[in-house]
Order: sequence, then structure tokens, then C-alpha cells
Amino acid sequence: MSLLRSGHFGGLELENPFWPFLLGFLSTSFQVILLREFEVRFQGNELVYGLVLAFWLLGGGLGSLLAEKKFRVAISTTAFYRGLIIITGILLVLLRLARFIFGLLPAEMTGPGPLLLTSWLISFALSLPLGALFVYNVFWQRGRLIPVYQLESLGAAAGGLLIYLVLTPNLSSWQAASLIILLAGLAIILVSGFKKMAAQLLLFLMAAGLWFGDRPVEKIYWKPLQLVEVRDSPYARLQVVKTGELVSFYGNGTLAFNFPDQASAEEAIHFAFLQRPEAAKLLLVGGGLNGTLAQALQYPQVRVDYVELDPSLVKLARKVLGDRQTGLGDQRVEIHLEDGRKFLQTTRKRYDLVICNLPEPSTAQVNRFYTVEFFRQVRERLVAEGVFSFLLPSSESYLSPQRSILLASIYHSLTTVFPRVEIIPGDNNVFLASAGPLDINTDSLLEKLNRYRLKTVFFRPEFLRSRLHPLKREYLRSSLQTVDRPRLNSDRQPVSYFYQTLVWSQQFHGSVSRGLGRLQGLTRFWLFDLPLLLFLLLILFLLAFRKKSSAAYLLPIMVMGFTTIVAEVALILSFQSRLGLVYSKISLLFTIFMAGLFLGSSLARRMSPSLGLPHLVAVQSGFVILLVLSGLAPAAAPEPAFYGLLLLMGILGGFLFVVSNFIYLQNRARYGLGYSLDLFGSFLGALLASSVFIPLLGLELLFTFLLLVNSLSLGFTLFRLRLTK
Repeated sequence: MSLLRSGHFGGLELENPFWPFLLGFLSTSFQVILLREFEVRFQGNELVYGLVLAFWLLGGGLGSLLAEKKFRVAISTTAFYRGLIIITGILLVLLRLARFIFGLLPAEMTGPGPLLLTSWLISFALSLPLGALFVYNVFWQRGRLIPVYQLESLGAAAGGLLIYLVLTPNLSSWQAASLIILLAGLAIILVSGFKKMAAQLLLFLMAAGLWFGDRPVEKIYWKPLQLVEVRDSPYARLQVVKTGELVSFYGNGTLAFNFPDQASAEEAIHFAFLQRPEAAKLLLVGGGLNGTLAQALQYPQVRVDYVELDPSLVKLARKVLGDRQTGLGDQRVEIHLEDGRKFLQTTRKRYDLVICNLPEPSTAQVNRFYTVEFFRQVRERLVAEGVFSFLLPSSESYLSPQRSILLASIYHSLTTVFPRVEIIPGDNNVFLASAGPLDINTDSLLEKLNRYRLKTVFFRPEFLRSRLHPLKREYLRSSLQTVDRPRLNSDRQPVSYFYQTLVWSQQFHGSVSRGLGRLQGLTRFWLFDLPLLLFLLLILFLLAFRKKSSAAYLLPIMVMGFTTIVAEVALILSFQSRLGLVYSKISLLFTIFMAGLFLGSSLARRMSPSLGLPHLVAVQSGFVILLVLSGLAPAAAPEPAFYGLLLLMGILGGFLFVVSNFIYLQNRARYGLGYSLDLFGSFLGALLASSVFIPLLGLELLFTFLLLVNSLSLGFTLFRLRLTK
């Protein structure tokens, strides 16, 4: 079985390199498209991303193992690929209409059970044949595993680049899938000729159906509500629904705002403004389109910097509502279309008031606006006695233990930055923070309300007396005090989005919800010490039976799969916290990693005649050094540093995959085992990384954990090397 270069087909030894390249191209493209559609249909957060990605990787690993044992010579290449593409189209339709299967209303919050079942079935149905295709490609290419791996990595990088440059900025998930299917179908014709045109025609019909059926099927999803507009941006699928006089704007199936929503707009603005009614400069971060801007403009002296991330949302609001109703047309308003944290990092202005009118911290992206680091940025941009305000959903009459823990985390994070913090209880808790005095005396606020003759509907004397009732304030204070040793929410340990996931899960009943609730009590022993101990026991077991199995040489591949996926997620979250929104660049980040896999595997393949355990030791040592750098860099790294770390990680991962398989395949010709172990390790990492490890351990401890795991794996390889001498 030759793994060496022969100079044929660019030195890749394949009679036709198209098929493994197409496999990588389709894998990355369909994975990103599937994640985008899940994000829209299941109000995507880190739990959604983690489950979909984990089941995808697990299915790929199982598919490669099954294909190795059940290889069918009679299956044609074109039939397998065409079947895979048809399955993808069917799955996208089922995913969009899944709410009808579960009996849910449009945009209704989905529980853990339906999410778990749907992510498992759909991810498995697509990734299982993709994993099998990797092994089939190796068989079709007469056992040349390494060139197949190289070309798959190259195809994955090409798919990621196409999605980043063309598809995500301009198309919906269905339109992107349509274009991918069309390109794949044309490429199959060019390679295999005009055979079985009926099957080929089915591909083109599916591509046309997804393209032209996107909006009509979206309208079916929203029935019985009236969908009046739908638009895709790099950040979300935006939907506008009209019910009588009420216009509702949704982003990825989650309510962004209603218009008119006088109560929310008045609440967001006037509690903060009545602290400093003479304020001349206001920074409003998000949430200004529901009438909040118009409420702020009742103060004649104020000028507003309004920061909104998604330009498409502003354009859509202007089209549907008009500038006059939203306040966007007022000359005192300056609109900044960028990430709120990035704006705070770059502006030199100082403000009397900073109001964040953003959703609750249900994702790591939104959670960035509730961390200690963000609160410090806000204080630096405030004048000496300026006021910072934001809202969080709550309840006047009952706070669950999970909600209390979430509020306590954010409250104590805020008090580390601002010497004075007050919370006004209600269905939305209003947080007020300042270095100067804060006034929440009912009579004083009523006097200011009358003095400035504000035109309000809900913000009236009886409303204020109810919200500021001493018993309500005392109940909220005592609920927060019951939380023992609340954790601070920070960029390096974003624990509040984990707490928000627990709040969400407690709205549903079942074993999944109970399981998520138990995660809250996990200590360092369960997340750090015990996994390290179990891994050490595994290494000792393999050393004890070292002469009985050569599969132990594949252990570094599994460790590499786990390490790369966890480190990727950690670096991406660090990238996001440091440099702003990452989701528009996530395809580029993965593309850089996949390009690294290709470069690393190409380098190792050139050295294949002399590859051995010393090279495995060298590349594992490289991983240890890279993890040290990765743990240090996110604190203040410039943008190119993140690209460089991901590229190096990919190069080391590709090199390690080739070395381990080269050593193992000299003893046994099992082409799918190494690939499946890589995916199984990645499955475990994807399942645990963003949903548990990062929020509960924090990035520093997480990189320490990865460093120790890779050091133990390196020690195992060094011991094996010593025995061979």
C-alpha cells in the first residue's frame, strides 16, 4: 500500500482527485448551511450549535467505521454522491417544517426534547453517509488514505471560502444549498459524463425548488400569522410579521421588537433619563427601533449616538415603519452600523448616559454586553457622574433559583466596576449604575416626571409607585442574597449565558431539562480533575497492553480531534470578545483551519518514507507549545494572531493525522479507524466545549486542561518511543 508521491495528478497519486475534493466541499458547505437553518428554527445558542456539531461529528465517525466493515463494490461513485445531495435537500425541508411535527406555533420557544431529537436525527442522516464516503473514497482510490485526506481538507477549505465570500453575505440557507447543489451537479456531469440524466435532472429540480420555494415555504412556516417581509443578512434571517396594527420584527425566529411597544420603550429610556434629565449626550446600544429612540428625543437638549449591528435590520425598519415613527430621521440622531463593543473601543466621545437595550444573554455573542470587561468599557466612556442602564427579563412576584443565580452573577459583575448600583424590580429588571448618586425615591422621580412634561402612556405616577414599592425591592434584594458565592461574568469565563440556558431549560419538563439543571452544581473536580484522572488511567491501560495492539498509535489522533475543536471554539469566542462579532467571519476562521490541515498533511506526506515515532513526538510537542501560546494570546492579541493560531493548529493537526496513520497502517489496513477516532474526539469536544467547559471552567483553566491532556499524550508517545529503541 503506497502512500508516497508518484508525480501523477499533482503528486497526489489519484486517478481522479475530484471525488475526495467534492466530499470535503460538500461536508463543510452542508454543515454551515445546516447550522444556519438550525439557528433560525431553534433560536440558536451555544447549546444548539454544540448539539448539532457534536451529532454531526459522531455520525461521521460511525459512518466511517460502518463503511469499513460493509464496503459495497457495486455502489457507484456518482450514485452515492447524488443520493447524498438529494438527502440534504429533503432534510432542509423537514427542518424548516419541524414545528408542525412537534405541534408548535411559529417562533414558539422549543424545548430541549424536540431540539435533541431533531439535531440527532438530521445531523446523523447527513453526516453518517459523509463519514462513509471518506472510507469509500479510500477504497475507490485503492487504499491511498493520505491523499484522500489531503483532498478532502482542500475541498473543505474551498467550500468554507465560497460560503464566507459569496453565500453568507448574500443568500439564505436554502439559496446557498441551491447554489451548492447546482455547482456539484454540474461538476459531476463534467467528470462522469451525461450518464443517468434522470437522476441528474432530479438534482437540478431540487436546486430550483430550494431557490424558488424559499419564501413560499417561509410563509407556510409562519401561518396563521401574516409574513410581510423576509430578508437575509450575514447576522440573521430577518422576518416581519403583521397582526392588526402590531408589527413584529424577528431575527432567526426570535422576537427582536414589536412596534408599537410603548411600554418597553418608556421603561428603557425614562428610568435612566430621570437620573440625569439634563443629559446632552446619549449612547444607545441596540433596541432603538421599537419607539425607544422617539422616547429619548422627548428631551430637547439630547443628541443620540445609536449603535445597531445589522444594517439590514435598520433598512427593513425604515421600509416597513418609516423614519418618522422610529426616530431615525431626526437630525439629533447619528446612526453607527457596527458592533457595540467595537464602537466603544474606538470612539473617544464621553456620554452622560449609556443605555443598552439588548436581549438577555442567551448566547455568547450577546453575553459580551453583560461582562465585567464591557462594564469597564462603558465606565471609561461615561462622564464623571454618568449613568449606565440596561434591562433583564424577570418577574415581580417570583424569581426561580436559576433566575436568581443569573441576576446575581450580572449584579455582582456590575458592582465590581460601578460603586453605586440599583435595580428597579418588574417584569423587566432595570439596572442603573453610576459613580455618582442614583435617585430611586418615588416622590423625587414623580416631581421630575411632572417638571419635564413627558408624553408617556405607561410611565405614570401609579406605574412608578408600583415598580418602586418597598416590598418588591426587598424581595428582589433578598432573592439575590440567597445566592451563595455568585460567579462574576467575564469575557474569559462567560458564565451568564450558561445560567441563561438553565433558565430556558427550566420552562420545560423532562429528563433533558433535569440533566441541564444538574450541570449547575458541577465543580472543578468533575470538569477538570476527574477527566484528567480517567485519561491517565486510559494511558496506563494502553501501556500495560502495549504489545497487543498497534491501535494505541492512534490515541494522539483522538486527542488531537478533541483538542482542536475545543481550542477552536475557545479561540473563536476570544476573537469575538476582543474584536467584535465573529459569526460573519466564522466560515473564514474554519476555512483557515482546514487550509492548515491540507498544508500539514502535505508536509507530512512529503516526508512519508522516513515518518516514525520521533515525528509523532515532535508534532505533539508542537501542540503543547501552541496551546501555551493560545492560552496567552487572547488577552490582547491583534486579529492576525487568531488567524495564525488557527492556521498553525490546522497544520499540526494535518501532520499528526498523517504520522499516526502512517505508523498504524504499516501493521493493519483499517482505513476508517483513525478518521473515526479523530471525529469521536471532536464529538466529545463539541458537546462539552461551549455549553459547559468554557462558561464553567473559563478559558485559562480550559487551556490548562488541554495542555495537561496533550502533555500526557506526549508522555505516552515518548514512552513508546523509548521501548522501540
